[in-house]
Amino acid sequence: MKTYLLLLLLGLSSVLNFAFAQAGGEIIVQKKGLGFAYYQHGNQISKKQLLHILDQHPEARQELQKGQRNSFPATALTYAGGLLISYPMSRKLTGYQPNWLVSGAGASLLTFSIPFAGAKMKRGHQAIYVYNEGLRYAKRPDKDLRVGYAYNRASLVFTF
Repeated sequence: MKTYLLLLLLGLSSVLNFAFAQAGGEIIVQKKGLGFAYYQHGNQISKKQLLHILDQHPEARQELQKGQRNSFPATALTYAGGLLISYPMSRKLTGYQPNWLVSGAGASLLTFSIPFAGAKMKRGHQAIYVYNEGLRYAKRPDKDLRVGYAYNRASLVFTF
């Protein structure tokens, strides 16, 4: 009976160890089509999973919050531009005279939304970078944190 209990505890601890080891892996960003794909431990993760992972890291969460400031202007300008572009087209399909200047105004609103969307994406990728750097720093053993110096003719070099 003790053997079965020992095997059960050993199996449970190995499963939990594997689960916790999987949670802290580095996130890899790859260009895929018109967007980006995010991978952790070789498996593709969804945008929702990515946001959940980054929300657990304080510095990454701060970068995401900075990026969210650009979300509303990007979304509002995109929807308004799409509405203004589609309105004259629907007028043309129903047989009325369309005003193509309205469609041009919609195209300009869409153009103005691009920098906001780009800034949001840039902050998201910066959050991933901060998360990955935090993992690399946390994995560094203490013995590598020695401070030394070497004198070179040109300069004094400090190693960390």
